[in-house]
Amino acid sequence: MITLTIDEKKIEAPPGTHVLQVALANGIEIPHLCYHPELSVSGGCRLCIVEVEGYPEPVPSCGLACTDGLVITTHGERLHELRKNVLDLLISDHPLDCLICEKAGDCLLQQYAYEYGIKETTYTPTISSTLYQDDNPFFIRDHQYCILCGLCVRICDEIVGVHAIDFAKRGFESNIATPYDGPMIESTCVFCGNCVQVCPTAALMPVSRKNKGREWELDRKTTICGYCGVGCQLEYALKEGEIVYAQASPDGPVNGELLCTKGRYGWDFAHSPERLTRPLIRRDLAYELGLSSEAWEQPDTSPLAVKQPKIEDDFIAVDWETALDLVASRLAATVSEHGPDSVMGLSSARCTNEENYLFQKFIRVGIGTNNVDHCARL
Repeated sequence: MITLTIDEKKIEAPPGTHVLQVALANGIEIPHLCYHPELSVSGGCRLCIVEVEGYPEPVPSCGLACTDGLVITTHGERLHELRKNVLDLLISDHPLDCLICEKAGDCLLQQYAYEYGIKETTYTPTISSTLYQDDNPFFIRDHQYCILCGLCVRICDEIVGVHAIDFAKRGFESNIATPYDGPMIESTCVFCGNCVQVCPTAALMPVSRKNKGREWELDRKTTICGYCGVGCQLEYALKEGEIVYAQASPDGPVNGELLCTKGRYGWDFAHSPERLTRPLIRRDLAYELGLSSEAWEQPDTSPLAVKQPKIEDDFIAVDWETALDLVASRLAATVSEHGPDSVMGLSSARCTNEENYLFQKFIRVGIGTNNVDHCARL
């Protein structure tokens, strides 16, 4: 371990660790737009500049390696004016429509503009790119809000590994684009949405987020993704009890700020009118068990062959205890009459490893058969 001083505070850090990383880990806030702890250093935004004892000019702290005895100053009049000028330049090429921007309250550029007292640019306002791309059902690319921090490019390259986007053109015409600026669906994009999560402005926004209110109007619910047994932690943003969008929780022990396509976008079933919320029993079986007073015969046409069938035509809802008792009794009767090998168990990737272990133990020991498989093999 080495010892350095940041704002007169002695801090120990592993050799080679960057100053910004150490400062943030010790509760010392340094403004930054292009830095992310999981990505390589860019040094593009220049907001994280600090003064170093013995250095003639301020340097970006995101790429400054810690060395023993380093003395750092993170705030001061000179740094304040330099950062304010950087923000002024960014604002000069950025719409000032925070009043109607859905990213308001969760935009780093807005936050820093507030902290440094910038309400308008001192330069000639120019919006270099007005390109608006809604060529996929998952997220919108609104280039007028892009500050070219490169976070989306790096996470797509370094973490996801599909290289779907990169910097295109030069100077004021620079923008983030797919190859030949084709539709996103024709690129190598897997629509994981991790680029959307790391975007510090409204340049990348979920389609489901549009016209659903500002960030402070949304409630938050942290939960575990149910699509597989990995156990990724995610956070739902809700408006009046309905999910607006999903994102990874930064402190998730399994996944950090990363999610797959299913975890980030596959939640619309939660509000589907076709979602089953109670166990169902076929009407003829319900009559046989005395759960219904109406005699019923199964029609010749299967409900599965009917377009948009009405559930109540063929089934009645029962409580879970009744349903589980019925399944258990029928399963026991089948094993007793036809033997344990007449039963097969198919497990689910949406269960945890522990649940899958218990399931195969139930099939092998409780039922007495090795006819057990897993949906991931299908």
